[in-house]
Amino acid sequence: MSDNWPLEQDRQFNSEFFTKEELTAKQQENDWLRNRDVEDGVYADYPTYDYSYTYYECKTIDELKKAFLYGNWSIRMGFTYKNLAFINQINAGDEWWTLKKFEDGSLLYFDSITMIRTINHETKTWVADYNTSEYENGSHFRVIRPYAAREHAEALTTKFHKDNPDFVNKEARYVRGEAKDPAKDFGIYFIDINTEYFPDYIEQLLKATYKQCNSLDYLDEEFKEKWKELPELRAYSARELKERLT
Repeated sequence: MSDNWPLEQDRQFNSEFFTKEELTAKQQENDWLRNRDVEDGVYADYPTYDYSYTYYECKTIDELKKAFLYGNWSIRMGFTYKNLAFINQINAGDEWWTLKKFEDGSLLYFDSITMIRTINHETKTWVADYNTSEYENGSHFRVIRPYAAREHAEALTTKFHKDNPDFVNKEARYVRGEAKDPAKDFGIYFIDINTEYFPDYIEQLLKATYKQCNSLDYLDEEFKEKWKELPELRAYSARELKERLT
């Protein structure tokens, strides 16, 4: 979570794609966000007189990312970027109801995205083999024990962030994973956060058609793999990729 407010305090909402009124009206279709205390005459956990409909326009993807990473937003807090709108539907949480405005004027809500997890897109890097010192062909490699693997991962963390100062997350870890040679070694992976994924992620949403938005699932692990392997198909969901590839 960032300590710095990501936008100017007095910035006026002046989106060319959305009005406050239409975004507020659209939220009445969402049971988490609608003004239940007025519409239903029943008690609401987060009544709108305490948790109002609030909107900010982000002018760049970097501003949008900083807004999400700031964290601890109240329910009904909304951020827009171009023709995308993201509205927090869990108080002090990180679950963003995602909408897109199309050229014909239609406003489609199509996903609920955990944004900090999306920004903190994990990458794995093999650290080292350990537990043996010789391959079957007689070639040797460095033996590395678990404690040494951890030290190695910490050293990689320091180097990684020195080489990539724009990465937000300053923590890394090592994990036991799949071995390169299960008969001989354990898997040690260095884990870090690939914030470079986020701009491409937002560009995917901006390019997605109405039809694609109805079936997008960008948090799907299969999609993440296809995103790496097939950049020309990045605007498609995992399900659609599977259909195109079979």
